[in-house]
Amino acid sequence: MRKGSVIALVAFLALFLFGMGWFMKGEKIDKSNYLPLNEHWHVEINDTIYEDVTLDDFLFPAVNKGDTLKMSCVLPDQDSIANPVLRFYTIHSDIEIWCDGENIYSYGQDLRGEGKLLGYGYHFVHIPADYADSKLEIIMHITENDAFSNVTVPSICNSDVVIRDFIVKNRLPLAVDIFLIVFGVLVLVISSVFCLRDKRFFRLLCVGGFSLGIGCWSLCSYDLIILFTYNLQVKAYMEFLALYISPFFVLLYFWKDEQITRSRVNEAGYKLLLGAQGCFIVVACVLQAANILHFPALLKVEHILLACLSVGIIGLTVYDITKKQLKKKALVIGICIMLLIGVTDMVRFAVEKYLVAAGESHFSSILCVGALIFVLSQLLDFCMKIGEIFMQGAKAQLLEQMAYVDGLTGVANRRRCEEIWDSFDREKTDYGIYSFDLNFLKRTNDTMGHAEGDKLIKRLAEMLSSVFGQVGTVGRFGGDEFVVFIPDLENVNTQQLEQSLEEEIEKENERSSGAKLSAAYGFCRHRDYPELDSRQIYRRADQNMYQKKAEMKGEIRP
Repeated sequence: MRKGSVIALVAFLALFLFGMGWFMKGEKIDKSNYLPLNEHWHVEINDTIYEDVTLDDFLFPAVNKGDTLKMSCVLPDQDSIANPVLRFYTIHSDIEIWCDGENIYSYGQDLRGEGKLLGYGYHFVHIPADYADSKLEIIMHITENDAFSNVTVPSICNSDVVIRDFIVKNRLPLAVDIFLIVFGVLVLVISSVFCLRDKRFFRLLCVGGFSLGIGCWSLCSYDLIILFTYNLQVKAYMEFLALYISPFFVLLYFWKDEQITRSRVNEAGYKLLLGAQGCFIVVACVLQAANILHFPALLKVEHILLACLSVGIIGLTVYDITKKQLKKKALVIGICIMLLIGVTDMVRFAVEKYLVAAGESHFSSILCVGALIFVLSQLLDFCMKIGEIFMQGAKAQLLEQMAYVDGLTGVANRRRCEEIWDSFDREKTDYGIYSFDLNFLKRTNDTMGHAEGDKLIKRLAEMLSSVFGQVGTVGRFGGDEFVVFIPDLENVNTQQLEQSLEEEIEKENERSSGAKLSAAYGFCRHRDYPELDSRQIYRRADQNMYQKKAEMKGEIRP
């Protein structure tokens, strides 16, 4: 694939994505459908009480497993929201919601009792239409350590538009995530089929795996998974598994790559990081399945592995630049952009978790944009790599043709015939060899010119290839001497082949107005002379050919 085609493909994909991202540009969010419950909260964290809290600037020490957080307020008396639902975000905790002393919503109590992962995300709780001046109470029991240090501001929303507005607000990441997932699935399926025939498509499989993984992770990170399921456990499992597995596909992309294996130190570091990431995934899944340690508790370990991966890639890139051997420019640019966005995300995550109040929204990663750029750079790098391989293959095929193919006729040359002889002697199969020779070539050259003689030679080569090409190899020794090697005679009827050749020559002479085609041939089968080698078998066939030529000259008068 040419570079221009690849660039055009990438440009098309980019335009398609941004077109999808703005497909709802005309939609606007009506703020009158939302009532943020930000002020006048009474908050209790274990035994600590906070009065008249404003949530968008409220920070507290990070809560841990076993802690209890209670918060209450009086719902404001103002124009009511139609079809009201309470939208609230929880992180690793169960929740009970009470309205005027009546329990209107509960989640996660059974899971907490069993010590299972609860997950995190939005809850949409229907509240009475006459909610004004009602007392709202929220109780949360924390199930993971270092869970959160601020609370997202709850909102009363119009249930008829809340999901639509959520899509509008996140239309660009939604478009990117859907593209990454669909693209990843398609590439995984296609590359899996191609990998069965050509292992070089393993890289494309890694591109598809990373695209699918990072797309699923981002879909959960933006909470867009609620378009498909409200189950917070499903969201948590999907998000952490995708986050932990996606870097593994990035590492596999460089398997046996010249950029990694150019030195023992680099190769050892690469294999160590690959093994560590693989072991981490297995251990994390086992601990989660056994309910010993949940995925969130291992997030810091994954951050360390990602940091090591980033340092390794940066180190290799700097090494390539200093040695002036940087080859994967497109891939390096994509990696650098994704790393920059990833580092920015980790800093933002830490700052927003511990230093900044959540406000009306929680942390959302922008890594999907970097992932998209990285996936496209991987695709571009793969296409350029495959293009180079195809070019090398074409050059090798051309060199092979120059080395083994006769320039005039297009059949095997003398050098190729010598190799076939050697292979027959090694394999000792029941092979057969034909020797062919044009009749009256010299007379044709003398009377009609060498050009006409060359035409006769080419016509004979075409006839031999047409008749014997399916069962053997046709070769030219030079001049008007041809040979046919048949490696296995078990299911070959030589008499039928000879008859077919004679018929083809007769038809050709009837069609042609030039010199008439006539050839003598001789055949010898190895099974009839097992003590002889392949060259001696050929000489036997050659003797039979000359005997046939003498007979034909007695019958045919030019």
